[in-house]
Amino acid sequence: MKKSQHQRLPRIERLHGGKPVLQKILSHPWENKVTFNPACVFVADQRELARIIPNLPFDERTKELLRKEPGLCFLFYRAQGMKTEHYDYTRSSIGLAVLDAKLNLLARHSEPVLLPDQDYDNLGVEDARISKVGDTYIMTYTAYSSHTPNNRIRIALAATTDFVHWTKHGLLRGEFNTIDNKNAMLFEGTVEGKYLMIHRPMEGEHPMSIHWAEAEDVMGTWKTRGLLMKPLGNPGFVDTWIGGGAPPLKLEDGRFLKLYHIGNRKADGSREYDLGAAILDFSKKEIVLRRDEPLLRPESTAETEGDAELGVNNVVFICGAYFWQDDLYFPYAGADSVVLGGKIPAQDLEAYL
Repeated sequence: MKKSQHQRLPRIERLHGGKPVLQKILSHPWENKVTFNPACVFVADQRELARIIPNLPFDERTKELLRKEPGLCFLFYRAQGMKTEHYDYTRSSIGLAVLDAKLNLLARHSEPVLLPDQDYDNLGVEDARISKVGDTYIMTYTAYSSHTPNNRIRIALAATTDFVHWTKHGLLRGEFNTIDNKNAMLFEGTVEGKYLMIHRPMEGEHPMSIHWAEAEDVMGTWKTRGLLMKPLGNPGFVDTWIGGGAPPLKLEDGRFLKLYHIGNRKADGSREYDLGAAILDFSKKEIVLRRDEPLLRPESTAETEGDAELGVNNVVFICGAYFWQDDLYFPYAGADSVVLGGKIPAQDLEAYL
């Protein structure tokens, strides 16, 4: 599949003037350094919200504020703090915030909802993606763990019904998760009776490319279907790779809109992460119908300049997106340091699709 050049790319609006939607809180040791790579779940069903809101860890005044919203974006962001005498907060954990449909912050939990507390994720729980399966929300996340001779990076699963209390279900079952692998996410619903997943192996055949897998049961054994999308060369860089981005968004005609990330490395070793878009149709022999990149490159200060000590610059990174009133909204990370908001207006999106 070659890059599509025959249509203009959809316009992306940087919300709130490009200023962060969410950033570190100095008084919270677990997130006093960086907050980034946000997954999201958008809920507009009022019966579902009526069930979820009473269990949230906020005061009654805040809950009343949330009840007035026509829809809520539940944000699950990766956070890191500093190492202290008693605990190493540089190990990533997952925090919870609640935003309105247009990505304005409404409430934020003071404690993480997922911690690196198991042998298989003891060095960090990272880069969550979340999809609903039946009445349960399933999180796929990157489990970073200590190992000899090299630390391990694999896919793990957790589940919840209230967004606050998560049950870990261990490492994903499947041969492709016995090697270093990450950037995993579920498709909405089933496709031809099977659950589908995107993943990105870091070794083996076609590494650092987007692969797909299928299973009869989300908690069962997954089988890879192999390569779905491989990196496209970029003449401005010496190396390019891609990864899953946000869970694919189902369109009315059975196709899927896939927003993904593109990593690039320059000759001097510096990197740039961009966003790309693809349209998928699993009823076709050639699944990837079209593909466009870059859709978004780092340009604003929040995207080009990260935490001074960590030294990560020039990154836009996505782990979730949703439709609201025909517009496409997506929270995303800027320079591995803050959470920003983006939007593709309905008119631009319709022309693209």
